[in-house]
Amino acid sequence: MRISRTPLRVSFFGGGTDYPEYYRHHPGAVLGTSIDKYIYINALRLEPFIGCRYRLSYRVNEEVNSTDEIEHPVFRVVIKEFDLEGGWNFGVMSSLPARSGLGSSSSFTVGLINLIAHIRGESLTPEELAKGAIHVERGLLSENVGTQDQLHAAYGGLRRYDFSGDSWTVTPMRVNPAVRDALNQSMYLIHTGVARYASEIASEQIKRTSEHAIDRPLAHLYDLAQEACVLLERDDPEFVVREFSRMLDDGWRTKRELSRCVTTPAIDELHDELMNSGALGGKLCGAGGGGFFLAIIPPHLRERVQSKLKHRTLIPIAMNDAGSTILST
Repeated sequence: MRISRTPLRVSFFGGGTDYPEYYRHHPGAVLGTSIDKYIYINALRLEPFIGCRYRLSYRVNEEVNSTDEIEHPVFRVVIKEFDLEGGWNFGVMSSLPARSGLGSSSSFTVGLINLIAHIRGESLTPEELAKGAIHVERGLLSENVGTQDQLHAAYGGLRRYDFSGDSWTVTPMRVNPAVRDALNQSMYLIHTGVARYASEIASEQIKRTSEHAIDRPLAHLYDLAQEACVLLERDDPEFVVREFSRMLDDGWRTKRELSRCVTTPAIDELHDELMNSGALGGKLCGAGGGGFFLAIIPPHLRERVQSKLKHRTLIPIAMNDAGSTILST
């Protein structure tokens, strides 16, 4: 069995500036990290007597004899693009639910490309994995996605991604171990109870970006990414966590200006509930409309915050240093 493991991600600052509609005219930058939650894809050879050329197991099961019959769009185009011969059984598992603002779609695409390349005896660099996923999602499937999620999934780690014209640069963040530990011990995800398709949510934002209607808030999100990178160089864990949290809240308020689809009354209520019960700051992950909320909560206040949230669960997360990886053959 061949298995790819690809991390999910949280984007801290700069989300929205990673759309070509923006960074072809203005500089864009995103600061974020892959996390210790993953998409797993396994592949196993099908015996000839099984009676189908491809068996796919994700939310549903597909058994087909040609790529054109495959309903899952990413499976269909990636298998076609790599010209993978028939006779394979693919299965998908995820640490957290899809459509939740953690870049799961791009993690799946990167992981599938990595796995199929491995089956073909090829080893792709993180840059090649990211470019391949961007080509699939934006080029072949015309999805309304930016270009940060594919990079997070391919490279992994806490990094800054800068976008300009048709290119990007990748900068690993070097953080004091005590600061990193303090952030890791304070980061939690809370599900809003709503799953959504990022491509649908992002369509209005992309339209407004193309019309230069939201240049000011996007420029502020870019500035926050710049400031956060400088902040992370400090050696005072308590100060960094406090300021980082404040900036997350600033970014969240700014993000709400990008589209009317970003937030809902229920999401605003969750944010207020978190802040009133002890969270230092937070933001909704991904394009908006639902999915996971990221909150920074001091460890000694975790139980108090959890008791206030009642039926919602605090999910601890930590930074992960590896991008998409082949686990076994």
